[in-house]
Parts: sequence; structure tokens; C-alpha cells
Amino acid sequence: MAWVKSMQDMKASAEKLRAEADYAEQIARSATAVQKRELYQRLAIHFRQLAGEIEKLMADRTE
Repeated sequence: MAWVKSMQDMKASAEKLRAEADYAEQIARSATAVQKRELYQRLAIHFRQLAGEIEKLMADRTE
């Protein structure tokens, strides 16, 4: 039962990170300052990488 809860928590974390990445991309697109745009683009990439790592971990646990 704890394993299922853990998987649900990890899935929720990955979804939240993907939503944060979408939001960071939105900010990057609307940013007028180059530095701010680059920062939010890097954040979006980082959030997507973290979400991908969580999803890979989840996939490895179910195999």
C-alpha cells in the first residue's frame, strides 16, 4: 500500500514539475529582458529534466 502511495506522490511531483516548466516557458516568451528570458528558459529545461527523471524512476520500479 505504501508503494502505491509513493508512486502516486511521484506522479503528482512529475506533473507539478511539468506545469512549472510550462509556466516558466510562458514567462520566458513574455520576457523583454534577454537575461530574464534565458533564465526562465533554463528553468523550464531543468523542470522538464527533473520530471523526466521521476518518470524514469517510476518506470524502472514497475518493471
